[in-house]
Amino acid sequence: MNKAQVLKSLVLRQPKENLKRLHPVAQEKREQYSQTPEPLQYKTREESPFRVLRSQNGNLPVYRKFFVRSEIPRTVIRHIEGDVNEFIKELRKVCSNADVIEKVGRVEVNGSHTISVRKWLTQLGF
Repeated sequence: MNKAQVLKSLVLRQPKENLKRLHPVAQEKREQYSQTPEPLQYKTREESPFRVLRSQNGNLPVYRKFFVRSEIPRTVIRHIEGDVNEFIKELRKVCSNADVIEKVGRVEVNGSHTISVRKWLTQLGF
């Protein structure tokens, strides 16, 4: 048998998801990430109750950082003015329900979402 025949003879199947034996925290995270996001509420900068100011170089203040002892990157958004809670609601829709952490002077999102956040902010007109 040659390689092509061996590959044809293999039976491929989808892996089973054993959701009954999943840890409760993992089950909660799975449900959180698998929700369909709601449509965005604001289409332009004038409609939105928040503003994102650009940096001194004229760039959007969206950065990806690796924190100490962490292999998972975080996306950091700075220079937010106005209603930060409304900004976080819209940001969760853009970042597919990822965990958002509000800190003094910035908002952090678990995961690398810099491209999607920058695209969203430029579509809003910031």
